[in-house]
Amino acid sequence: MTTKPNHNSLKRKLAKVGKLPVEELAGRSQLNIDLMQEEFEVVMHNQIEELTDIVRAKDPASIRTIYEMSSQIISSASFVKADWVSRAAQSLCEVHEIMSAGKWDWEAIGVHGKTIQLLASLEPSQEAISQSLLEGLSAVVAAKRA
Repeated sequence: MTTKPNHNSLKRKLAKVGKLPVEELAGRSQLNIDLMQEEFEVVMHNQIEELTDIVRAKDPASIRTIYEMSSQIISSASFVKADWVSRAAQSLCEVHEIMSAGKWDWEAIGVHGKTIQLLASLEPSQEAISQSLLEGLSAVVAAKRA
């Protein structure tokens, strides 16, 4: 027994959005997402470089900018699925908030900046190294809380 394919008008309408087949639109969307990920990766690395320069300068006028840059890194790192970088930037935001309420410590900020930079350079296979670095940042945050 053979069955005849159902080619009713509703099925044909659902298979196309506008004048393009759904499969083609999905492929184009994925291509755009892939291109955007490459762009966001460049953006993330530029943000990290800018953050590193700001931290290195140790200018008290840039303290607020450090938090803002960290927040931007969280966004771009999340988009490109750079979870380690995102978590390190979140840690920097946390330590920034703690220190803003008390004594400022450029060394703790510098450690975070360098760690973010290092994490951005790691390969996905280097998870053990990244976990160790993130644990170190957690220890810095805990020390600042005390």
